[in-house]
Amino acid sequence: MHQGSALSPFVFVIVMEALSREFRVALPWELLYADHLVVIAETEDDLIKSLNEWKDNMENRGMRVIINKTKVI
Repeated sequence: MHQGSALSPFVFVIVMEALSREFRVALPWELLYADHLVVIAETEDDLIKSLNEWKDNMENRGMRVIINKTKVI
């Protein structure tokens, strides 16, 4: 899928659901939305830990994760 394709968000959610099924904690702590991932944590340290776990698990499955696009709100 190229970026901007109408199918990209759909394919992203299908692939992420399959890849993350093994290590995902549970909703509402991790949400897949369109082509984004939302991770919720009680502290910033917990958030960083969760993001690093997601990154490591995704990269172990052949996905590329770009952390510098990550935003903490």
